[in-house]
Amino acid sequence: MNREEFLKSGVDLRRLVLYFQKKIWIILLLILIGAGLGALVYQVVRSLNMPVEYNAVSKLYISFAYDEGGTQYQHYNGYTWNELIDTDPIMDCVMNYLPGYSRITVQMATKAEIISDIRLLTVTVTGNNEKFTREVQAAMEAGLQDYAQKAEEIRSITTIRSFAPERIYWVDHTTTSCIAGAVIAGVVSILIFSFLFVLNEAFYVQSDIEKRYPFRALGITTRNQKGMQPYNQELKACILHLLKDKKNLVFIDVDDHAKQHAQDFDRLLNWDEGGSLGNEEDGIGKITWHVRESTDEDELFEPELEKEWNIVSLDGSELTDKECELIRSLGPVVITVPFGMNSAPRKLERILSLMKNQDLTVLGIVITEADEEYLNRYYA
Repeated sequence: MNREEFLKSGVDLRRLVLYFQKKIWIILLLILIGAGLGALVYQVVRSLNMPVEYNAVSKLYISFAYDEGGTQYQHYNGYTWNELIDTDPIMDCVMNYLPGYSRITVQMATKAEIISDIRLLTVTVTGNNEKFTREVQAAMEAGLQDYAQKAEEIRSITTIRSFAPERIYWVDHTTTSCIAGAVIAGVVSILIFSFLFVLNEAFYVQSDIEKRYPFRALGITTRNQKGMQPYNQELKACILHLLKDKKNLVFIDVDDHAKQHAQDFDRLLNWDEGGSLGNEEDGIGKITWHVRESTDEDELFEPELEKEWNIVSLDGSELTDKECELIRSLGPVVITVPFGMNSAPRKLERILSLMKNQDLTVLGIVITEADEEYLNRYYA
């Protein structure tokens, strides 16, 4: 598969799921932070932008007069009162009790309506301070009583209930803001991690190599063996099959940890299969190969112990003409790339280009220091 075909290939859903399994705690944390920020921002905006207003409500009872035919007037509905409250006959009566106030200001602050019964009039006064609201409310009650004495259709208007001015608050939407903040944070974090997943070109499994390069993915070495070594056994089997009788092998590490991996691969190829279990405190690299059967593990490192395989490890960033000549004299190359490193593909491509220009044979590619739990979940 060439580069263009790889870019057009679909998403590995299993790898995507495992990627988000490691990020889920971060996403949940960001959701909680988003919920808190949503509530905080709402409260700040609410406290800064909410206007200071007071509301005063008066309930008045209207006694209608009778016309010449003895029929009671009943054509004063809510719409009529809302238009009538701003007219001069009523406002003249009201302004008698409000010296020093603007008529327009009083008109804009007052609303009259009939909610149900035409005999019950509700007058609402809204103002930016309690004193103004209370004074306009009292003036409206007194002014409407005076107006009733002048109107032919009305016998009297009496105040039956007067509510004290109350501060007007916005409806509290803190819970809604929390939910909105959490949803926004969750969506944004998922989009960001999805974008990072698309940009992530790191190697995690052998198929990641096989899809991009025309080279064999020989196998994987892991950080922790836990008494099991199927990936190491597969790697050794692939190398033995491809090299057959040849016993020289060059490893090039793209992450410049050749010395560390040299002993690891030496132990893998030069030890006999067996059942001895070591531990990660051997002092030999980061990987413990549980493959040699011996009663005394110290004997494994004696210098006089003859080795079947001649293994040379080189750092990818230090390849010169001398190293290329050495590779040419020894034989094929195995390139090792670190597990999960996003820069590994770019470093690998540079080394592959050098191998091609030098006409050197690349036996295959190995992923090193892989997370065994990740591999077990991926291949489960």
